[in-house]
Amino acid sequence: MGSHRRIIRSRIVPLAVVAVLGLIGAACAPPASTGSVSGDVVAAVNQDRAANGLGGLAVDGQLTAYAQSWANHLAATGGLEHTDLAALMRLPYMAQWWTMGENLLTGTGAMSGAAAEDLWMGSSGHRASILNPAFTHIGVAAVSDSSGRLWMVAEFGAR
Repeated sequence: MGSHRRIIRSRIVPLAVVAVLGLIGAACAPPASTGSVSGDVVAAVNQDRAANGLGGLAVDGQLTAYAQSWANHLAATGGLEHTDLAALMRLPYMAQWWTMGENLLTGTGAMSGAAAEDLWMGSSGHRASILNPAFTHIGVAAVSDSSGRLWMVAEFGAR
């Protein structure tokens, strides 16, 4: 049990520091941040939600900052791993979120936001996050690593 807590703490505490710094205005985006791809993902998500009779998701700054910090982490480590969202929501600065979901993707740097969202829609688990009627907000970030590989994170939530 102690080992499990250390693992969670080792993943969440550094991200908490990054998120808090992001909230007070420190720059945490890497030089290769791909904001236009992120906007294209949000547009595609909202288009698919509308096509399925759901309202659009509002872009949320806190979710976007967290998505950016997690995309940076994935690009730096070269690993594709999900956040422990239950542990994240227990942190004081995330306590207003009562539910969250997360989609991850890695691919070529030339991938468009619409193509990324199409891949997610083709996967039942990722599609479930996009079309979850409980979600009201989204934050998306994409970063290219030094080899040109794209790392994308979409955080979904409701408060």
